[in-house]
Amino acid sequence: MKIEIKEKENLIVISPEGVISKTDIEGLVEKMNSYINEHDQVPSLVIVTATAPMWDSFDALKSHISFIHERQKIVPKVAFVTDSVLLSLAHPLADVFTGAKIRRFKTDALDDAMNWAAMEEDHPGAITEMEGFPRDVIALRFSGLITSKDYTDSLVPLIDAAAKEHDKLKLLCVLDQYFDGYSAGAMWDDMRFGFSHLTTFSKLALVTDIDWIRKSAKLFGSLMPTEVMVFDVEDLDDAKNWIVT
Repeated sequence: MKIEIKEKENLIVISPEGVISKTDIEGLVEKMNSYINEHDQVPSLVIVTATAPMWDSFDALKSHISFIHERQKIVPKVAFVTDSVLLSLAHPLADVFTGAKIRRFKTDALDDAMNWAAMEEDHPGAITEMEGFPRDVIALRFSGLITSKDYTDSLVPLIDAAAKEHDKLKLLCVLDQYFDGYSAGAMWDDMRFGFSHLTTFSKLALVTDIDWIRKSAKLFGSLMPTEVMVFDVEDLDDAKNWIVT
């Protein structure tokens, strides 16, 4: 296991190499404790891995679980840099049940991961309406860390007002590089919002490169009476053309 300490950014970059051993975890704990004692602050973690973790023994697994259980209470952020499908599916659960803020980045976005993890605070969340669309199209860009307040103050009033003017609406949602994630409360509000508006929208276009959101949209979209299409961020113009037809 390769461990790199970046004091200026208050980061520890962890790169597992092969299977993880108990000795690897003990070495990580020792370096992290030394860093905290020396600098009097807890670093964020950047974990760079090609695959989901594997352990060489049950003791190694127990040590790893113990490390996560203890450190998630104090570590501010954890950035996973990986293209692993398994880790992308585990992300939303980890984000709810751990204290640290967690975000996954693709392997070609290491610099973005480091910059995000080094920031003390996420950008404040915002749901902003995009202009230039017909009145029955609600086009929204999600940026920063979206909270429950963003839903209640911005999204819900906007949709409720538009629904009074049109029998059916079309919804375009853009979650690009300026989107930092959802709080646990916002994730619950998102689910509740979806169920309460099952028949409000005739079409939904989701524009994002975030794997777990894309997969969730495709899964739940097949269960909805709404026509759902998922687009890459680079295909935003295609999404705009599709939603207005």
